[in-house]
Amino acid sequence: MPHEHNRQYRVGGVLAAVLAALSTIGLVGCVNQKKEVQTWHDVVDEGLKKPAAYINGQALSLTHAMALANQNNEQIGLHGENYLQAIINKNRAVATFLPTVSLQPSYTLEDRPTHSLAGNAVGFNGRNPIYQTEVPVVGSMNLYQGNAVANLKAAEQNIIQYRQLLQDAQATLLLNVAQVYFQVLRSEQQVVVLQNSLRVQKARVRDVQGKFDNHLALALELSQAKAQAAGTSAELTQAQTDVQNGRTTLALLVNVPQVDGPLANEVAVPAKLKPLAEYQHQAEITRQDLLAAQTALKVARYQVDAAIAEYYPSVSLNVAGFLYREDFSDASKWDAILIANIPIFSAGIIEADVRDAWSRLRQAALTESYLRRTIDHDVAVAYQNTIGTVSRLTDLAAQVQAAADAMAQSQLQLDNGLAVPLDVLNAQDVLLNAQLNYTSTQFDRDVLYLDLLRAAGQLTPQITQAWPASQPTTQPTTMPSTRPQ
Repeated sequence: MPHEHNRQYRVGGVLAAVLAALSTIGLVGCVNQKKEVQTWHDVVDEGLKKPAAYINGQALSLTHAMALANQNNEQIGLHGENYLQAIINKNRAVATFLPTVSLQPSYTLEDRPTHSLAGNAVGFNGRNPIYQTEVPVVGSMNLYQGNAVANLKAAEQNIIQYRQLLQDAQATLLLNVAQVYFQVLRSEQQVVVLQNSLRVQKARVRDVQGKFDNHLALALELSQAKAQAAGTSAELTQAQTDVQNGRTTLALLVNVPQVDGPLANEVAVPAKLKPLAEYQHQAEITRQDLLAAQTALKVARYQVDAAIAEYYPSVSLNVAGFLYREDFSDASKWDAILIANIPIFSAGIIEADVRDAWSRLRQAALTESYLRRTIDHDVAVAYQNTIGTVSRLTDLAAQVQAAADAMAQSQLQLDNGLAVPLDVLNAQDVLLNAQLNYTSTQFDRDVLYLDLLRAAGQLTPQITQAWPASQPTTQPTTMPSTRPQ
């Protein structure tokens, strides 16, 4: 009984030590979530200040909208977590080169056998069971593993790839914000013009109605005037709906409840673009998705090396030292095992892995090649669209000027009794539509220029910080103030 009491006392002490070790492991397992998230935030926030919170009703510049989306949009976070996981995978690959140590206590309870007079075991008596407690500290280490180095190099390249994909997603999000932002500006411009045009159409209806009442106009003229006014009213309703939908989408992208404040066009389009070849060359250097495809090609090469290395032998060492062991006097205090594994027959599994790795390498090469050609095409299309829109603006400016001259002449003729008010209304309607086309094309030019920057890999938050500040405006810059008297 004293011996049993001492054994239970020792076992209790060992279990207490095990519980203390488990508590320590629990503390070590705590992860600083804020620090983890900051890992990828450091990439997308590099060189930027944290944007001020948006208060509904305030003016929202395009730069501020992009900064808010960069800070708060979940799409950035999803790609950021992929980047963080790539870093974690590299840490896991490094860990294969390091030893592992674990505490593996065991407690064994066995039925004691019954022996015959000759000393042979003839059964079990169910009494006086055999107890055995062992508390070994087990260490293991891979001394050589053929594919470990290749896997580590692949993991390092994966980090670079996912960082590039994160920055590419950032550029895509910034362009989406700009597209929605300018769509709202265009729709608001259209609302203003259509409101003015609707007033002109209603005045025209009243004019034709008066003539019809005095038998100076046909019923067809009156019906056409009313139909035109109704069509303009329907267009106005649609434009107002587009404004609300656009602002709702903008709020979604920048992750705020709503955006009701005035917007501003602050994009500075250069008077003369650089040659197309320069934009295409810049895309090959800075376009993040192309760089990511090139990195993916390196990853695939290392994965081929890792697959081939499965044919190589591996060597590992396992060592165990016993902190406590039942019947310690006749049991070893430590043991060590050196294990070698030499593949002889794997039923074609290794061969399949190698073939699969080569196939993935070819896929990565094809993806990189097609993406390179696609980017050259996208840059060329964006370049030509921007150039074409700039040329179109010259013609539309001439159209606005001509419409403004016609408006002034019709007003002068009305003052001299050589025209009727309807002539002035028609001239004003032409001028309003010419101004709408001009300002809409201005917005198209700005969006297309941003699309060119995106295609060339140059649309970054740092670029937007260089734009000159502008006053919020959602009003046309050349809207005439003349109205028929």
